[in-house]
Amino acid sequence: MTAPLADDRAYCRAVLPRVSRTFALNIRLLPGELGDAVHTGYLLCRAADALEDSWPGSPAEISARFDLALASMAGDAAAAEELARGAAALAAGRDDLELVASFPRVWRVWRALPQHDRAALAECVRTLAAGMSRYAARAAARPAGAPYLDTEAELHDYCWVVAGCVGVMLTRLFATRLAEADPARAALRLALAPAVGESLQLTNILLDWPADVRRGRCYVPATWLAERGLSPTDLVGADRPEVRALAQRLESLARAALVRVPDYVETLPAGAVRIRLFCLWPARWALASLEHARRDPEFPWGPRRPRLPRARLWAAALASLLAHRDGALRKLRGAAATA
Repeated sequence: MTAPLADDRAYCRAVLPRVSRTFALNIRLLPGELGDAVHTGYLLCRAADALEDSWPGSPAEISARFDLALASMAGDAAAAEELARGAAALAAGRDDLELVASFPRVWRVWRALPQHDRAALAECVRTLAAGMSRYAARAAARPAGAPYLDTEAELHDYCWVVAGCVGVMLTRLFATRLAEADPARAALRLALAPAVGESLQLTNILLDWPADVRRGRCYVPATWLAERGLSPTDLVGADRPEVRALAQRLESLARAALVRVPDYVETLPAGAVRIRLFCLWPARWALASLEHARRDPEFPWGPRRPRLPRARLWAAALASLLAHRDGALRKLRGAAATA
């Protein structure tokens, strides 16, 4: 028997803190219908992440799972159910796969959203799922431990398909709630949206380096490694000047994208304080995390990701209460540019 929609919505609210450490904090800033749409979009994207990160298989098996996700976003309820059944056998004790095993519940909440919100989420998840499928299936056909990405261009493309498109989705959700009288400013906001997602993705790629490389997932492009005469396994376990140089190169890309976040926020009406803060909190957390990582004498070759203490998370969030104002945004822009 299908659960009532109210039960599905309650499930979505309850599962979010289990699959996100920080997003569960700033989603509280978005009220009502907008918050519901963003919440649902995050869970759909998080389910796609699990298909890429936590459900191994052959290239054909991986592609088939993503095909089910794509079909479900075209409105196919049977595809959503089939995807969930496949995940259920592996899901016990694994929060992200348990989310996939309950995917029809999230799907039904998505289907109940207003049409403009439903369309924005579907476009994002289609971009994300198609891109992830391409990279994950290719990786499954390669030798274990091979770099996941070949070139810097692929690094930027990967950031687009897993995060830049999310920035576009959020911008489209915001647009239906903002009284925007300037078409040029709205167009600029949409053009800047991918950089907002890329800034956070590049930061996470750098911070997750210790764990990702050890589990056989190296996002440092193969061409970067070749330039330094390194293999993925050389990126962890020992302090090397070449490894420091690659980490600095990746950090520089993350900061270059973070510099553009204040530009994006400035396109939002000054009165849209909650939306401004929703966008600023993750950027400030990313900057604080980069600084925290710099102070870790074992990063990035050490055994663990440097995690920003919860007190620092809230301190950065509270600082944003003033930093969302256009004049104060210049300071954030300067901090992001400091390499």
